[in-house]
Amino acid sequence: MYKSRKIIKRVASFISMFFTPVLAFAGSNATVPMGWVDEIFDSLLSTPGTLEDLIVKVLNWLIGGSAVVCVVMLIVAGFTYMTSGGNEEKTQKATKTLTNAIIGLVICFVAVMLVNFVLKNFLVTNTK
Repeated sequence: MYKSRKIIKRVASFISMFFTPVLAFAGSNATVPMGWVDEIFDSLLSTPGTLEDLIVKVLNWLIGGSAVVCVVMLIVAGFTYMTSGGNEEKTQKATKTLTNAIIGLVICFVAVMLVNFVLKNFLVTNTK
C-alpha cells in the first residue's frame, strides 16, 4: 500500500510540473481569452512554404496528439487505480497503464528533441 501512494504522489507531481508551464505559455501569447486556439488554427491552415515545412507541421501535430493521448491515459490509469478498491488485478492493470503512459510521454519529448535536432543540423540550408 505504501508503494502505491508513493507512485501516485510522483505521478501527481509530474503532471503538475508538466501542465503549469503549458498553461502559462498558452495564456501569455493570447491577446484575448482562448486566442491561442486561433493562433494554432491559423498556423495549421496557412500554406507551407516548402515540403519540409509541411512535414515538420505534420510531425509536430502527430507528436502533440500523441502527448495528449498519453496524458489522457495517465488520467484513466489514476482513476482506475483510485477506484480499484483493493482489487489486486485492477491495481496491477492501473500500474501497468500508468507506466506505459509515462514511457509514452518520454518518447514524445524525445521525438520533439529529435525533430529539432534533425531540423537544425541536417535540413537547414546554409546561405554562406
